[in-house]
This record gives sequence, structure tokens and C-alpha cells, in this order.
Amino acid sequence: MSTKFPSIGVLDIQGSVEEHLTALRRCGVNPVSVKNAEDLARVDGLIIPGGESTTIGKLMKKYGLGGEIIKRARHPHILTIWGTCAGAILLAKKILNQRPDSLSLMNVEISRNAYGRQLDSFETLLAIPSLEIKDFPAVFIRAPRIKRAFKKAKVLAEYNGEPVMVEEENLLITTFHPELTDDMRIHKYFLELTRKYARQSSK
Repeated sequence: MSTKFPSIGVLDIQGSVEEHLTALRRCGVNPVSVKNAEDLARVDGLIIPGGESTTIGKLMKKYGLGGEIIKRARHPHILTIWGTCAGAILLAKKILNQRPDSLSLMNVEISRNAYGRQLDSFETLLAIPSLEIKDFPAVFIRAPRIKRAFKKAKVLAEYNGEPVMVEEENLLITTFHPELTDDMRIHKYFLELTRKYARQSSK
């Protein structure tokens, strides 16, 4: 696989798949719709979209994807992963309520649907200092709450003093939905993160 232009996939079994595919195309990427292990083997980076975490977890298990994702993600130069909203829940090692079939890869503790119902969705401007972003339009929809990040997990952005964007080596999570905006800066950051780790495989 090319290290200059890494291959990026979107887990295509449930959730805001098309929105992520469109965002990646706007970044100049020809994305892969990942529906099975064969599709997964073609990509350097994977986005797990927002949706219903319990449903996505069950379908990952049904299609034989969960184990393959875990195996590949444990080698950072093989696979980077970005989970948005439900995807963030599925990546977390500790889930406080109604635990779905999880990947348990990232050192965060998370609470599902902690911001309330669909009607409690909101948008706010976020500062992401490490990305030199002062005004990202973050859309929260029945968002989970990251209660804490531990070990090597690093908080990149907070809302009201709580983490909403966390990175740990080849793993990235956001509890908001960048794919629902016209701002491609976080998608471009994930491309750079994937490119960084993909380069290591050629050394």
C-alpha cells in the first residue's frame, strides 16, 4: 500500500457512513467501504462512524470484523482507527453502561448517551490546541461522555472541562461528528496520522 497516499476505509455496516465517505472525497481521497475482512485488509486507516454502538458491535461480530480490527490495530503501522461518537464507544476499554460488543483498544472510560436524547443535540465551537484549531464547529448528537483518559491516551480537546477528543498512538476518538460539517480539518488530521504510521511500515 502507498505510504504517500494511504488507503482509508469507513466501516460500512451502520451509521453515518456516507457522510464520512463524502468528507474523505473532499479531502482528495478515494475511500473504501469496509464491509468484511477482505475490505479491511486493503486499508491503512479505518473510520468507525457514529450510529448505534450496540448494533455496530453486533454486526462487527457477525461479519467477523471485530477480531480482525483488533489484530491489525495492535500494530500501529498496519492500521490507524478513528471512532466518532458510537465509534468512540466501541474503541473504549471501559464502558460504564449497557456495554456493547466492544473492541476495547483505547485507554478511556466512557458513558453512553450521556448528553441526553436526540432533542438535546447541540453544536459548539471547540478549540483543539495541538492542532492549532480555535473554532471547530463540533456537532454533538446523543453523544457519549469520556469520563477519563488514562495511561498513554492524550486529551486533544475538551468541552466544559470534559474530554471530547482523545488520541492514543494510532487511535483517535471524537464524541462529536466532524462529518456533519463542512470543516475537513479533523479528517485531514486523521489522514496525516495514518500517513505517519504507514511510513513506518516501509522502513
